[in-house]
Amino acid sequence: MRRRSGRLAAVIAALSLLTSGCVAQGLAFRIDDRVRIDAPKARSQVTLPVTVRWSVKDFTVVAPGIEATATDHAGYFGVFVDQTPQPPGKTLAWVARKDRSCRVSDGCPDAEYLAARNIYSTSQTQITFEQLPRPSDTSKKERHNVTIVLLDAKGRRIGESAFYVEFVVKRKAL
Repeated sequence: MRRRSGRLAAVIAALSLLTSGCVAQGLAFRIDDRVRIDAPKARSQVTLPVTVRWSVKDFTVVAPGIEATATDHAGYFGVFVDQTPQPPGKTLAWVARKDRSCRVSDGCPDAEYLAARNIYSTSQTQITFEQLPRPSDTSKKERHNVTIVLLDAKGRRIGESAFYVEFVVKRKAL
């Protein structure tokens, strides 16, 4: 009996060590309502050009690269069309981390590089898209999503929060 209880204790100890590694560390699970996307409405049908508008509260909007201390309460916006944003604490340059053609010494990634990948930064609370990528399967609805993240004054993503809208583009017949 003693041997069995010793094994049980060892199994429980091993399980507690394994499961303690699964705890989410450093994540702040809370509702972040600093950004509200006002237009277009979620799952609405739009035509091009389309303007995505949002409002912001409890966040001071500053121009990118401003000489200031980076905080979670001031900065600008990263806007991603049909893309996943960079992880918390990373700059927009993170998206080019594995691209050998994009060398920092050449000033890459710049706004042109990012725009070619449907990634933008702005200190405005709206952005207009004259064109959006066409889907490969034209028989399906043309769905797009826009994700907005907060960037600090030095361009790093603030926290895990992301603000998202999905819409359908109805193109005019040719």
